Amino acid sequence: MKEPKDKRNRLLALLVVLGALVLGVVVGALLFSRSAPLPPDRAPERDPNAVPYEEATSQGGGGGGSVTLRYQATAEIDLAAGSVSLVFVDPPSSDQGMVIQLLIQGEVLAESGLLPPGSALYTLELLPGAAERLQPGGYDGSFLVSYYDPESGQRSALQTEAKITVTVRDGE
Repeated sequence: MKEPKDKRNRLLALLVVLGALVLGVVVGALLFSRSAPLPPDRAPERDPNAVPYEEATSQGGGGGGSVTLRYQATAEIDLAAGSVSLVFVDPPSSDQGMVIQLLIQGEVLAESGLLPPGSALYTLELLPGAAERLQPGGYDGSFLVSYYDPESGQRSALQTEAKITVTVRDGE
């Protein structure tokens, strides 16, 4: 009679241990996931490095939303300066503001402020600690572009990921 109760207690203890183990794995995965953080839901301040950009011909939107972007498919990181050299344009024909994130291997290394329509960005500062995680060389990277309504400042559900080549230099 004592044996079935003993088996039940062992089985219950085993289930508790397995449950705790599964819970620990789930919590660890959530806490230590390295997914790219989303940009803010509301438009940030205008990027201090954004400069006015004018084009010879304007392709005005004929109603509805219109997103236009121009970029160079290369970027260069100067580790000593802690900066990124790039070419990214939100032309006047666009009716959305943009925030650009530079990613390498899914990790965000730099993020712009808001680029309103009619502006260009040629320099970004690396996020704190980003330079320490990089070695000189060539990397496959991407620009993750998030769009913002210029009137309400609300982030759109639409995002664009553009593949680029990133060169990292010591800068010395």
